[in-house]
Amino acid sequence: MLQQRVNALTGESEWILVGDGGDGGDASDPLAESSYLDMLNDRARNRAFSSAIAKVGRHGHVLDIGAGTGLLSLMAWRAMEEQCQVTACESFLPMYKLARKVCRDNGTMGAIKLLHMGSDEIKVGVDISSKADALVCEILDSELLGEGIIPSLRNAHEHLLRPNAATVPYRATVYAQLVESDFLWRLHDLQGVEDQLQDGLAFAPNDFYSYFKHRQHAFHVDEIPGMKLLSEPFEAFVLDFYRAPDVRGEFNQAVHVNFSGTAHAIVSWWVLQLDKDGLVCYSTAPRWIRGASEWCDHWKQCVWFLPGQGVSVEEQSELRVVVSHDEASVRYDINGGVCCNSSASGFELSLQRCRMLGDGSRRSIIQSAIQKALGERELGNCLIRDDGLMSAVCALSTAHGSCHVAGLFPGCRRDGLKYLESVASKLSIIHKDGKHLTGDDFKGHKVDVLLGEPYYATYEHALPWKQLRFWYERTTLSPLLSENPIIVPCFGILYGMACHLPDLWQSRCRLEEVDGFDHRSLTKPFSLLEFNMRQEESKWICKGYSILSSLVSVVKTGLCHGVVLWMDWVMDPENKDLVLSTGLLNPRRQAFPKATASHGDFRAQRVLRFTDWRDQHHSRGLKPQTLLCI
Repeated sequence: MLQQRVNALTGESEWILVGDGGDGGDASDPLAESSYLDMLNDRARNRAFSSAIAKVGRHGHVLDIGAGTGLLSLMAWRAMEEQCQVTACESFLPMYKLARKVCRDNGTMGAIKLLHMGSDEIKVGVDISSKADALVCEILDSELLGEGIIPSLRNAHEHLLRPNAATVPYRATVYAQLVESDFLWRLHDLQGVEDQLQDGLAFAPNDFYSYFKHRQHAFHVDEIPGMKLLSEPFEAFVLDFYRAPDVRGEFNQAVHVNFSGTAHAIVSWWVLQLDKDGLVCYSTAPRWIRGASEWCDHWKQCVWFLPGQGVSVEEQSELRVVVSHDEASVRYDINGGVCCNSSASGFELSLQRCRMLGDGSRRSIIQSAIQKALGERELGNCLIRDDGLMSAVCALSTAHGSCHVAGLFPGCRRDGLKYLESVASKLSIIHKDGKHLTGDDFKGHKVDVLLGEPYYATYEHALPWKQLRFWYERTTLSPLLSENPIIVPCFGILYGMACHLPDLWQSRCRLEEVDGFDHRSLTKPFSLLEFNMRQEESKWICKGYSILSSLVSVVKTGLCHGVVLWMDWVMDPENKDLVLSTGLLNPRRQAFPKATASHGDFRAQRVLRFTDWRDQHHSRGLKPQTLLCI
C-alpha cells in the first residue's frame, strides 16, 4: 500500500510503501498514535456502554457501525450470551486488521462478522443476510456531529435495521454555556489584541476573519485560566439514535444571564443517554457540572468564539440563542450575530497561528532580534525562509536604504497571496523553493541575512524539533549566502523535563486505576541537544543514531510518567532575553500558553513515555537528589 507523508526536512509530500503486515504486528501501530488508546482507557465510557448493551436484551443480529478495535461488538456478543450474530463494519484498514486480531484472540471469529467497509456500503442480502435487530455505535467527536453520526444513523434506519430496533446509545443532548475569558478572546481576536499592543506591527487586515478558521475548537476548558461563567447551562439540541434524525434542525433557546460581563465564547458539551430508561449516561461536561465523567483526551469540550471583542450582557437579562445544525456541524447565533462561521477564503490561519501572531512577548522578541541583526552593518539581501510572516514584517519595518527583503512562498496562491500583500505589501515574493534558487534571483548578489521564527504550518502540531527544517533550508541555501551571514535564529536547543502526569499517562497506557488529577515536574528543565544554525546541518549530523546521555538532578519525589520535550530558539546569542520558548522555561516566552499545553494538549511540546512492560507500575519512581540518566 502506498501512503503519503510530509518529509520532515524538506516539507515536501512523498509516497512511501507500507507493508501489508497481515492481521498482526504493525496493525497496532495506529492504535499507539491515535485517540483509540485513550478511548480504550476511558473506564467510565467502557462501563456505560457495557451496562447499556447488557440492558437491551437478547437479539438475533446486532450491527456495530465504526467498530474500531471491536470492543462494542465483543460487549454485544457477551451480553447476548454468545447466542447472536454480530456484524461489525470498519472502513479504516489498520483498525479493521486489529479488530480481526482482537476477535481471533477472544475466540469470536465465528460469531462476529467483520466487514472492511463503511456502513453506507453494506447491502442486505449481499454483505449481511438480514437486517439487524439492534445497533451499537460510537462515531462521535467532541462536537457530536463531526464524524458523520447523522448520515450514518439515517442510512442504518432506512436500509440496515428492522423497525423499532434497539440502539445503544439511545439519544444525545448537547448543552452550552456563555463564558467570559480574556484568554479565549486573545486566542482569536487578533485585531482587538493588536489595538491594545500598539507595537507598530499589523497582521490582521480589515478582512481578517475571512482568513481565520472561525469555528469550534476542542479544549480542556477546566484548564483555561480566569474563565467566568455568565449564564446557566442551557439545552442546545437533542439527537435521537433510536430513529432516523433530521438532516437539519433549528432551535430557539432563551438563555438566562446570571452575571454582567462580556461573553467571549460559548462552551458546549454533550450527555449521552445510552439506555432507553435514562439510567446509564456518559458526559463530556466540564468539572463544574455535576455528573461530569473522568478526565479523558479523546473527547473534550468545544469552544465557539463570539466575533470580535464579544457581546456585552447584563445580569438577570435574557438572551435569544438560535442553535442550528446540518449533517456534520453546529452553528450558534446570539441576538442575530453568528457565533461560528467557517473561513470564506481558500487560505486560512489556524487558531494556534492566530495566537502566536498576537503574542506580545513573541512579537517583541522577534522585533528586537531583527532590529539588531539588520542594524549591525550595511546589508544587501535579506531572505525570509519559513511560512511565518512575523519575520518579514519586522524586517520590512527595520530595513534601511538598499536592503532588499524577499520571502520564499512557492505554494502560496490566490487568497494566500492576497493576505501576504495586505500584511507585507513591500515584500518581494519568490515563487520557488530553496533548491531552485539561483544568484539570478538576487541579481547576482549574495544573501546577507537569513531570517525565520521558525514556523512551518505543516508542522504546527508535530514534534517540537520538526521546525528544525529551518536548519535544512539554511544548509540548502549555503551557496547563496555571503561569507559571514547573519542567521536568525542562530541556535536551537532541545530541552526536557521529567514530569508526573497521571491523567495523561492513564490515557496512553494499559488500563490502571489513577486517583485524582495531578501534574508536577520532578526535575528541573535540562538541555539535551543544541543546534547551531550558523553551521551547515550536514556538518553536525552523522548517519545512524547517536546515544545521548544527560545527568539530571531530581528535585521532587514522585512517579515519573514521561519527559516533556520542547525547543527554544535563540534569536541573539548575546542577549539571553531574546529567546523564543515553546516550552516551560519561561511562561512569558511561550509560543502557546501553558494552560492549554498541559494534560495531553502539548501542541508545541511532546512527551516521551517511560515504557517497560515487565514493570507492573509502568513508570519509574524518582527521589530527590538522585540522578536520572537519559
